[in-house]
Parts: sequence; C-alpha cells; structure tokens
Amino acid sequence: MLKRVQDRIYTLKNWQYLVSLLLVVAVLGEMAGFWPIKAVERLEWLSYDLRVQSTLSYEEDPSIVIIDLDEHSLGELGQWPWPRQVVAELIETLFLDYDIGMLGLDIVFAEPEGNQLALQWQALRQEFPGLPEQPPLPGGDERLAEVISKFPVVTGYYFQPSVTEMDPPSIGLLPNPVHLNADPELAASLPWPTPERYSSNLDILQEAALGGGFFDNPFVDDDGIFRRVPTLQYWDGGLYPNLPLAMIYQLLGQPPLELEIAEGGGLQQLEGIDVGGYKIPTDSRGAALVPWYGGRGHFTYISAADVLQGHVDPDKLAGALAIFGASAPGLMDLRATPVASVFPGPEINASMLAGILHQSYRAEPAYTLAASLLLLGGIGLLITFVFPRLKAPAVLVVSLLLVAVHLGLNFWAWNAGWVLPVASGLLLLILLAGWHLAMNFFRESREKGWVTERFGQYVPPELVDEMVDSHESFGLEGEERELTVLFSDVRGFTSFSEGIAPAELTGVMNRLLTPITRAIHAHQGTIDKYMGDAVMAFWGAPLQDEHHASHALDGAFAMLEALEEVNVEFTAEGMKPLAMGIGLNTGFMNVGNMGSEFRMAYTAMGDNVNLGSRLEGLTKPYGVKIIVSEMTAEAAPEYVYRHLDKVRVKGRSEPVTILEPLGLQDSLDAETRNWLSAYQQAVDIYLQADFVQAKPLFEKLQKEHPQDSLPGIYLERIEHYQMEPPGPDWDGVWTHTEK
Repeated sequence: MLKRVQDRIYTLKNWQYLVSLLLVVAVLGEMAGFWPIKAVERLEWLSYDLRVQSTLSYEEDPSIVIIDLDEHSLGELGQWPWPRQVVAELIETLFLDYDIGMLGLDIVFAEPEGNQLALQWQALRQEFPGLPEQPPLPGGDERLAEVISKFPVVTGYYFQPSVTEMDPPSIGLLPNPVHLNADPELAASLPWPTPERYSSNLDILQEAALGGGFFDNPFVDDDGIFRRVPTLQYWDGGLYPNLPLAMIYQLLGQPPLELEIAEGGGLQQLEGIDVGGYKIPTDSRGAALVPWYGGRGHFTYISAADVLQGHVDPDKLAGALAIFGASAPGLMDLRATPVASVFPGPEINASMLAGILHQSYRAEPAYTLAASLLLLGGIGLLITFVFPRLKAPAVLVVSLLLVAVHLGLNFWAWNAGWVLPVASGLLLLILLAGWHLAMNFFRESREKGWVTERFGQYVPPELVDEMVDSHESFGLEGEERELTVLFSDVRGFTSFSEGIAPAELTGVMNRLLTPITRAIHAHQGTIDKYMGDAVMAFWGAPLQDEHHASHALDGAFAMLEALEEVNVEFTAEGMKPLAMGIGLNTGFMNVGNMGSEFRMAYTAMGDNVNLGSRLEGLTKPYGVKIIVSEMTAEAAPEYVYRHLDKVRVKGRSEPVTILEPLGLQDSLDAETRNWLSAYQQAVDIYLQADFVQAKPLFEKLQKEHPQDSLPGIYLERIEHYQMEPPGPDWDGVWTHTEK
C-alpha cells in the first residue's frame, strides 16, 4: 500500500511538471499571437495605460499650438460650418497678424459652400444675359482657396477602411502621395492599412494647399482607446501620410521617406519610417504609438474667435506650428485615450507632431517580442523544474523577486524607449506560482501523510517534516548504511517496580520513557523499539545525517539529564532514584522495514547493532553511565573521551576499544583534564605490561577519586597478572564472557 502511495506522489509530481509546461506554452503562444485571449489583451492595454499615466512629462512645447474651434468660438461666430470667408479670414489672420509657421487643418471641406452671391448673380444673368458668367467678387470656396495658396497650409481628410452599399463613392481630391526612397514593389508588399474610400477636400482647395494628411485611425483598440495611429495608408499605388507626418514632410521640403526594414529568416518587416532624419518607430503595419505628454489641455489652446478678434498675445503664436481643429463636444472630434477618457482629436495630432519633433516615440520592434518570449520561456522552464523542490515561503519569495525583476526590466525598457509586454509575463508568473504553491502543498501533504504513516512512530514530527523537505526516497526495502546505534537500560528497575502497584506501573513507565524519548527525538534520533525499560534508537536513518555520531552522543547526554529530572519527581513521591547505562556504536548496519506480512517494523540489524547492545551491558561492571566504541569516538571528535578498556565481547572475536565520553572539548575544566592525563598515563603503562609502575599510579587515582571504579578494576587485573604473568604476545585485551 505504501508503495502505491509513493507511486501516486511521483505521478502527482509528473503532472505538476506537465501542467506547468502547458501553462508556459499557453501564455507564450498568447504573447506570440497564436491564440489571442481577449482578457490578456485587455490586461496588456491596461498595463500600457498605467505606464503612460505614470511617466507623463508634462513638458510644455510652445512651438505647437491648437487653434480651437471651441464653444466660445461657436457662441461668438455661430454654429459650424462657418462661411468659408470666415475660415479664410482666420487663416489669413494667423499668418499675417500672428506670423505662425505652418497650419494643419484637422477639418475637411468636402462639399462646396452654398454661395448666396453666386445664386443671386445667376438670377441677374437671366434678366441681363450680357453679364459675365461669374460674379466680380469670388465665392467662399474661391476665397478660401486663394488664401490657402498664399501660405503653408496642410489640409486634412479621412480614409474609410470599409464600405457598404449605403456609402457614397469617394469624394474630393487627394493630395499627392509621399515620395519614397525604397523599392516600390517592397513598399507595396508591406501590410499597410488599405482603405476602401476617402473623403477629401474640394479640388480647388486641395490644389491650393501645400499638401494634405489624413486624420482617421483604423487602429483603435477594441476597448475604444486611441493608443496607436497609422503613419501611412496605401491607396491606389501610393502611400499617404497622416496629418502630423504630412506637416513635417512639407516643412522639410518633401524629402523622400526611408522605410526601415528588418530582415531575417527570409522575411522583411517594417520597423520604422525616416523623414528627413526624423525617425518614427512603427510596427509591421506602419502604426506608431502616440507619444503622450500630458492630460487634456497640455498643449496651448487658443480660441479661433479670439484670433479673429485680435485678443491673443502674438508671442504665443509667432513661428508656431498650428493645428486648427474642434474641441467643442457637439462637433464629434473627442476621443478616448490612455490619459483621458475625453480627449480632443486635434491634441492627438499635436502629440504626434511633438513626438516627431522631439523624437520621443516609443518602439515595439519585433525583436523585443522575441526577446521577451525567450526570456519568459527560460524563466518558465526554470520555475517548472525548480519550484516543485521549494517550500511555500521560498516559492513566494522567489515569485515576488521574479515579479520585481520583470517589472523593473520592463520600466527600464520603457524609459529607454521600448515597449515590452507586461501583463503576459505577470500572468505567467502568477499562474505558475499559484499552480506550484497548490501542488506543492497537496503533494507535501500526501508525502507527509505517507512518511507519518510509515515513520511517525519512530521519529518526531519535526523530523517527519524534514524528511518531506529532503525529497529523499525512503523505500520499503532494506539498505546498508552507516549509522550510530544506542541502547539504554534502567538499572535496578526490577527492584524499583516491586514497590509499585501493577495498575500504577504503566503510568510510571510512561513518565520514565516519555522524557527519554523526547531527548532522543530532540537530537534527530529514530526510536527503534522499547524493551520494557530499555530503549533502542539509531541515528542516520531514515533521514541521512552526516553527523549521526555527534547527534547520538548529544542525545545520550540529554537522556541522562532527562532521567535526573524524572528522579527529582520520583524521590519527591517517595520512590527510589534510577540509574541508566547507555552504549553507543557506529558502523554499517542493515536498516529498513523488516518483519512479516502480518507486522512490519522499521529497524536496524547487524553485528554493529549487537555490539552496541554489548557496550550498554558493560556500563554496569565498569561503573560508568555511557560507553562508546572507538568508531563512535572517531566520528565525534568534538567530545573528550576516557579510555576504558580494550575488550572482546561475547559473540564477537575482534577486540574493540571502549571509551567513556566526558563532555565537549571546551567544557572540561583544568582539574578534570589533569586527572584525565594522570589516568591515561597509568593506562598506557599498564598496556606496556609494566604492572609494577602502573600499580602505584592506579592506587593514587583510587585514593583521590574513590567513587571511580576504573582504578579498582585495573588494580585487580594487575594483581592477577602479577600472580599469572601474561605471555609475550599479550595485547591488553580483556575478554568478557557475559552479555
């Protein structure tokens, strides 16, 4: 059953990898445009708008002004359209009285004016056939054309991307297309906007104008926000500029436009337009992001009525590039933009014009998308294969760090003039973090349940958590591993328990074994079994522990401290204090789930386990609390040891050196170290079979430390060997015949 549970956990982890990879592919595919998701697209628009709003410069540009067809002008001069004579007077006043540099008309004059004078003149001709065909004074259209021809005026018109049966044919005259310094076939092959009709100005007006530019926008996003506009549109074999580009084009003397083409993989893609050294970064369709400077009213607005009435400071207009357009709500030239929900169309053109002059456009070249895909793809793969190994706090911290890096990199690119996708990256990081957090929690819960079911009775809850965190494989089969085993036995417990009622003995045992077990668990030990008042434990399994010998010794001393606290309670209740002997051995042992199909136990077995049991049995004859083998002492050098003996225990042919741990190296005082040195000197002389010199040294030690039984043991052996001297091959080994 446990094997099946473990297999399910591995299956969950594989599913975690698979779904994570699918999330990466899904988000990257959306970014690349393979399967656009409206919700993600809207999040991307929102992130773009927030970046625009947070980085507005609000720098004023006195070189660009808007001649405003506002409510004040309508109130002063009447409803639009005004007589063409009035428009002509306005244009003439702007150039002659205020000396503007150029005027762009964000208005189209597509239909001829109904001229009352012309109608009256024709009626007179019927009565007097000899009169000329045209009246002596020009009509409104002629007057407007006459004024336009005298000054640098760029007219406006609009294209219509599609038509229906109800739409009339194109009207008016288009200006000349721009000159290109590019292969005409290449230019024609690019995916420009291709409208189906246009509405332009009367022939007489357009022929009089310096040039013209469109002011429509087929690239309004689905949420109705103006974020980008086309720089050029393709009509009847020619490319036609938008109004701001047309103004710059005419201002610079109609230089041929350069198309900046990126080539790669056999493909050619438009990345920008160069007009006389002024560069406009675009996407592949020739659309440019509007360079926003501030909210509505950022540019200087001057009422058209104030111009005609002479109420304007000439310094505000001298040399300026002016755009004549409407901000009055009733004239339908208000747009939704990232900086304001109601934004006059002329100010969008003013922003585009300022962007060209100040070269402040932001770019979205194709390579930034490719770089973003590669970067996020790499991060997605890294998350996929790293997050399943992390705990929830680490996943959160790393995720927040990645989000911060993603946002920081994006804002750095934004300030450098590049627009990188934000929402897709954030969505990917959030989805992956949420998925891995949920799966890690679910999988770790399953793993913890499995480990608890298997090892909960042997190891403390903290070690269960550590086992889950370690991601080690804890198989059912046995394995050979270097461990440190501990055996403990309470001395005199039989006589101790004789005075306790049988009903109370269970409680006493629990009071005794609970703190001892707690001491073992506190030092990462695994309880193997309880044998009455005896305990078997080991270190180094099921969780790997490089310092198992040191932790076992720490646990042994903690057990003695726990027993002292229990003895305080027992003696206060009139019971006898207890003593304990502990034996430890380090070496390779077989460890794993062992038993039968009816009952299994996680246990350690082998010769080194048996030696640990024998060492515990020697604590009583040697009169010490803890005995360790030389292997354990070598594995825990931070402790100070006293050489006890070199013995051959029952059931083992090879002799082993046994030692008593006295404490940590830095915990012994000078007196103890001097005693230990004197003791070791006596033992060394004894092992050289110089019993005559060794005897007085042990006698002195016995006199100074009567509670220590070791000098008495060696004195008995010296007496024995003096009566029966050992042979020349004597190695100092003492053979014990009892367990």
